[in-house]
Formats: sequence, C-alpha cells, structure tokens
Amino acid sequence: MINTEWFSIRALTLPATAVALLAAFIIVWLVLRIQFPKIWSGVYGDTIFTFILVWKFSVVITDFQSVLSQPLTLLYFNGGTVGVLLGTVALIFQLWWKRQQLQFDSEGVTASGWAIILTQSIYQWFMVLLNDNSLQSELITLVVLSILTIIILWKVTETTLALLVYTAVYVIVAVFQPNGFWQPAVGVSFLLLMLGIGIQRMGGKE
Repeated sequence: MINTEWFSIRALTLPATAVALLAAFIIVWLVLRIQFPKIWSGVYGDTIFTFILVWKFSVVITDFQSVLSQPLTLLYFNGGTVGVLLGTVALIFQLWWKRQQLQFDSEGVTASGWAIILTQSIYQWFMVLLNDNSLQSELITLVVLSILTIIILWKVTETTLALLVYTAVYVIVAVFQPNGFWQPAVGVSFLLLMLGIGIQRMGGKE
C-alpha cells in the first residue's frame, strides 16, 4: 500500500503508515494481554519500544546533515524505509540477546507467532482503511489477509508452518499492491519469518 494521507495531532503531522503501525501495535498488545500470560505482552511491548526508538532516531543515519544543521529534525522525521528495516533488525537482535532470560516455552512460541502475524495483518488493514489506493489492491489485501489470518490462528497450531504459509501468501498479496514485491513490508515480513523460526528453535517444543 502507498501512503496517500497525513494526519495532524496538535503540532505533529504523521503519515498514515505511522498511524497504522501505532494502531497495530496497540491492538496486538491488547490481544496478547488477553490471550496469553502477562509476560508475553510485556515482551512484545519492550520489542516494539525498541523498534520505535530505532525507527525514529535512525534519521541520524539516513539524513545526518539535516540533523546536524537542524537538531529539531529528530522530533519531526524518521529514518523511513531504512529506519523500518533497522528497527526490525534491532528488535530481532534484542530478542536474541535476551533469549536466555526470556526462556520461551511453548506458550511463548505461540504468542510470538500470533504477534508476528497479527501485527502484519492489522497494519495492512489500517493501511487500506487510512489511504486511497486502487480498489482491487485494497479488496485483495483486506479479504485475503483477513481469511488467511483467521484460518491460521484458528487451525494451524505449528508456529513455523503458520509463519511460512502467512509469509508466502502475503508475498502473493503484495504483488497486487501498488509497489508490488519491492516494498518495505515484504522485506520486514521475511525478517519476521526468520525471527519466528528462531524463536521456535530456541523455545519450547509444540
């Protein structure tokens, strides 16, 4: 989905991508808090906080000269596509670094799978609702990802299989979106797939 809309919150103006991300994070945190033991919504919240910090302040890397000349740039801009990828890598590294402390059991593995799938789907739903893209791409995204998410969370109990199926179908859906395969969300989806498989390997056996 292409960002076509911007939203103002007092003096701050946010693109629809940022609003969609924040909405997805909040909803997924609530789902995890209700569905699983409290520790896993806490882990999710910590990793998302890391993602937001890296994504926001990666503008220092992507546009250092602007930050140097106008420090307030840090408040109003982020690292864009590079920042999203860096934020995703940072949260993966954080979970790997804390793997011994977290001790993922089978419930933690399942919660991680839910978090990875729901974050992507809910983000895509909000991108459709908040922006104005082609009707065909919007319908395909909403319908296919909605049905896929429900089926996977309801019927597929093996986390690695669930993530593989979700990522494969999402790549197909992405082909029908305006930027096709070459969009940040696809790269993030592959990174999250590797994260999910890694958590499965270091966690409990299902």
